[in-house]
Amino acid sequence: MARQDRAERTRRALLRAAADEIAEKGYAGASLARISTAAEVTIGALTFHFASKAALAEAVRDSGCALTRSALASLMSGACPKPGVHGELRRVVTFTRTLARLLEEEPTVRAAARLAWDFPGDGNTWYAMWLPWLGDLVDRARADIAGWTTSEAVTATALSVVTGAEFAARIGVSRGATAGLSPWEHVDRVWGLLLGARMPLLVGGDETSLGSENPMSGENPVGAGAR
Repeated sequence: MARQDRAERTRRALLRAAADEIAEKGYAGASLARISTAAEVTIGALTFHFASKAALAEAVRDSGCALTRSALASLMSGACPKPGVHGELRRVVTFTRTLARLLEEEPTVRAAARLAWDFPGDGNTWYAMWLPWLGDLVDRARADIAGWTTSEAVTATALSVVTGAEFAARIGVSRGATAGLSPWEHVDRVWGLLLGARMPLLVGGDETSLGSENPMSGENPVGAGAR
């Protein structure tokens, strides 16, 4: 049992070190030697747990995707918001905020997102994992956006918001830095600009500045006329 526990601790240390390395340098730039040093194990111990760099990267990706899936599951299965308060649109915003928080706080999620760019042809990427869920949420928000914009425009905006948050996580903008925004702050500012809402715009929040009829409460709504 002690040997099994030690092996599991070693595996977790390797995954954490590999996630940090891949998130910062990408797959091509990641070094097994640096990963083993950071995890405080030998190269032999690394290859015992992961036969190749590709196998290690795949395990990191799977770990990041599993964390993301778990964090989003309750949001996807939550009760329907009350009608008339743009509840489903709020859920879309919260979905992107959740992803931004994960990108800021979880190295395996940052690494999984980075690997999606390194291997765009892989059908099991981090983005491919949650994009169908986003599509489902946007479909459920049709009543909230009717007469304002299109589902395609909302989906494109949400995807752009998350990729922007990933960039903020990748360059390591510190919280409160005047030169930039943290991932979740990026998400809040963009949605706040588009929706004219006070932040944070969360499921169950009490923000009332979404407008009585139009969530944008302004002219030239995003995607209008592009049906």
